[in-house]
Amino acid sequence: MKQLCTQIGIELSAEQEQKFEKLLELFIKTNSQINLSAIREPQAIKAKHFIDSVLPAKLLNTQDYKKVLDLGAGGGFPCLPLSIIYPELKIHALDSVGKKMKAVQNMADELNLNLKTHHGRIEDFGQNKTHREQYDLVTARALAPWPVLLEYTLPFVKIGGTFLAYQGPAIEDDLITFKNLENKLGGTIIDTHKLSYIFEDETIERIFIEIKKTKPTSKKYPRLNGIPRQEPLS
Repeated sequence: MKQLCTQIGIELSAEQEQKFEKLLELFIKTNSQINLSAIREPQAIKAKHFIDSVLPAKLLNTQDYKKVLDLGAGGGFPCLPLSIIYPELKIHALDSVGKKMKAVQNMADELNLNLKTHHGRIEDFGQNKTHREQYDLVTARALAPWPVLLEYTLPFVKIGGTFLAYQGPAIEDDLITFKNLENKLGGTIIDTHKLSYIFEDETIERIFIEIKKTKPTSKKYPRLNGIPRQEPLS
C-alpha cells in the first residue's frame, strides 16, 4: 500500500500503513458476508478502492474542512481511506442501505477512525436542517448521473464549502450537456482536476470536479424521494 501511495505523491506513516492493511483484512471479511463490492482480489481492492479514494487527497486543504460528508458511502469509499489519511477530520457517511452503514461503522470503530455513519435517504437528509448546508466538504463516488448527483449533493454543502465529485473521463461530455446546471443549485465549478494511477500496467484516469457553494440552494431541492432520478434536472 505504501508503494501505491508513493506513486500518487502520498507518504504514509507507519500507523497509516498498518491501518490500511487492517482495513484490507476487515473489508475482505465483511465483503464475504455482505456484498459491499464486486472487487474481491486484495491488490485490486488496494488500487481500485483505497488508492482511488485518496487520489485527490493532495487537492484538499484540510484546514478549510471541519465537517465532511461522504454521500452514497455504502461500500465505505472514499470515507474510510480518507479518514485514515486525515485522522483530524470529522467525516460523516450517508447511505440508504442500513446493513452497509452498520458494516462501515464497525470497520471504522475497529480502526479507531473519526467517522460517523448515517442510514437514510439523501432526499430526506438533504431537507433536514441538521444536515442541510452544514458541511464544509461533500464527496461522492459512483453515486448517480451528473444532474442527479448535483441535486443530491449541493444542498448539503454550506456557503463557501466545496463539493468534490469523483468522476471518470465520460464526465467531460456531461459538463458540456449540462453546462452551468450547478448554478441552479447554488454552486460554481472552480476547477477540474485530471489525475491518474497505474495498476497492473494500466493507467486509470480520474477527473475530480471541484464545485464551490456560492449561494443557498433553493428549498425545493432535493425533491421528494425518487424524483431526482425519475425527472433529472436539465
